[in-house]
Amino acid sequence: MTIKHGDFTELAVDYVNRPGYSLEALDVIATYVKKMLGKGNLVVADVGAGTGKLTENLCELGFAGFAVEPNDAMRAEGIKHLDGKPFKWQAGNAEITGLPDQCVDWVLMGSSFHWADTSLSLKEFARILLPGGFFTAIWNPRDVEKNELNSIIEEEIRKIIPDLKRISSGSSQNMQGVEEKLLSTPYFNHLFFKSLRLICLIT
Repeated sequence: MTIKHGDFTELAVDYVNRPGYSLEALDVIATYVKKMLGKGNLVVADVGAGTGKLTENLCELGFAGFAVEPNDAMRAEGIKHLDGKPFKWQAGNAEITGLPDQCVDWVLMGSSFHWADTSLSLKEFARILLPGGFFTAIWNPRDVEKNELNSIIEEEIRKIIPDLKRISSGSSQNMQGVEEKLLSTPYFNHLFFKSLRLICLIT
């Protein structure tokens, strides 16, 4: 199987098996956003939604809104997997979501902000957000450096493909400098950071 860099088409069917996001972390952020906006029912947009891993978590927390995904195969899997959920799926990306002006309270990107053009995407998010709205970039990185099993897996992959070049959404490197990026435009000027360490034990 040959996969073009940045093209998830061939991975779409299996991508649904990726882990979702921390409901605890999302709930903390959601509580903060609701308090700051002074409303309980928020309309949200999951941009770069993939097959809907983050969208599914947002559904679990009682949210409704939009799931925006540029890849047809990924979007098709998301629509199939989340059939009947209160999210409208559509083609689009972080730079051009295709959503109306001021239509959502909260925009999120799950493990995908590193693919976006920072200034263009933040400008787009400011456009679709209602006044005072929020943007959240969230990742669920694998701590390869501190996890022996992950380190072994990475070493074996490098033996098979020594010149492998990839941008893994599970890499902690994707979060480096994200604070500076989020504050690099005039569209957002307040930063709230939440980090949780989850440990999975295999017996």
